[in-house]
Amino acid sequence: MAEFVVLRDSISYNMILGRGTISELSAVICTKLLMMKFITDRGAAGSIRGDLKIVVAWDNTNLDARIDDKPRPEPQGDLEKFRVGDMVDKFIFVNRNLPHELKEPLIKAVRVNSDLFAWTPADMPRVDPDFMLHRLAVRSNTKLVAQQRRKMSPKRANKWARQTANLLKAGFIQKLEYPTWLSNMVLVKKANGKWRMCVNYSNLNKACPKDSFSLPNIDARVDAT
Repeated sequence: MAEFVVLRDSISYNMILGRGTISELSAVICTKLLMMKFITDRGAAGSIRGDLKIVVAWDNTNLDARIDDKPRPEPQGDLEKFRVGDMVDKFIFVNRNLPHELKEPLIKAVRVNSDLFAWTPADMPRVDPDFMLHRLAVRSNTKLVAQQRRKMSPKRANKWARQTANLLKAGFIQKLEYPTWLSNMVLVKKANGKWRMCVNYSNLNKACPKDSFSLPNIDARVDAT
């Protein structure tokens, strides 16, 4: 027996199963082939196949939060600002109309755990390489690519310099001389009008073999941990 939540909505999926139910059904899912295999009541192997065109169309219109015409999540109600740390710029917002018995414990819990918040990039220390390290699998016969310098307007250049200084201070990046690969920084305007600093890794991506492992494997590892 499995419990389901019924939604009155129009989507391409008739049913969404959680990992616990999938495990109880002894089912195996291959996201690349859009197929699920399971054991039937007669002991044989049953199969369910998905429609690639429908899934791609649904993903493009429902899962991409960057689409301009989709409503973005916004805080609800009359918001009240309160300080979390010992500095004026360390604050968050809470709904002013929350009941007192709910708002006070919430504010107290946030202040007690204020050291868990990252207010600046420097508050997020780098990951120790002994704990986790990622290396790029670049094909050995690939020609090294150094992109030509891309010019920026003074306004964008100042924004890029500030973000780079923050990343250097936090230890997320470091200076290198004579790099074998050279990629341009690119500023992309987000939906809210702010700028996001990106790196044009198009040449490097082409030189790396595609990872054939699907994302659900990550969920399984997290659950196992």
